[in-house]
Amino acid sequence: MEKSNLQYVEPEVSQIKFKQEISDFHKVSNVWREKGVFLIHENQPVVEFMFTTPKLRPSAIAFAVRIDFSNYDIEPPSLKFICPFSKKTLTRQDVLAHFIQVKMPDNVNPLVPLQNQIQQVDLLQGLPNEIPFFCIPGIKEYHDHPAHTGDSWLLYRKKGEGSLGFILDQLYTYSIAGISSYQVSYNIGFLQQIQIPKIQTPIK
Repeated sequence: MEKSNLQYVEPEVSQIKFKQEISDFHKVSNVWREKGVFLIHENQPVVEFMFTTPKLRPSAIAFAVRIDFSNYDIEPPSLKFICPFSKKTLTRQDVLAHFIQVKMPDNVNPLVPLQNQIQQVDLLQGLPNEIPFFCIPGIKEYHDHPAHTGDSWLLYRKKGEGSLGFILDQLYTYSIAGISSYQVSYNIGFLQQIQIPKIQTPIK
């Protein structure tokens, strides 16, 4: 398992804040379980969660994340996508889940079909062979990115972004919340047996 970030904030302060975040989670852990979100590891300042698809039969593991609360809340938490079995940090190409944010236009043009005006934003950013980051305020990698130098963590620090509940909610909302069915495709070749079905989970 990877080491957490270098701790420079007074350890007792970070410990209190971390325990509060975990305590708030455990109060509603049954609600998260029903949504398919499971706490699979907890060792201050790091927690790991597995996101599954409870609406599907059979259910599947969609993805897993490691959230590092080192130096919280002088810094926002760090978030990495990991393999739930090996706990290895994944590159963008290895994260198979989709994180799509749908944005409505500020001004709707009545002459253009609405579906052509809706913008879909991929919240998981990074090149295929890079470690990706979840592109929302309240995540360390978001605020550390050069493109977001004008969007300081201090603007969000006391507003709830960066809390464990907020991060889990964002991950859930833009991924497994919209998965309700499997899409199965068959590849059939001439005089060949049917290949193993490829299962895709579309966002609805």
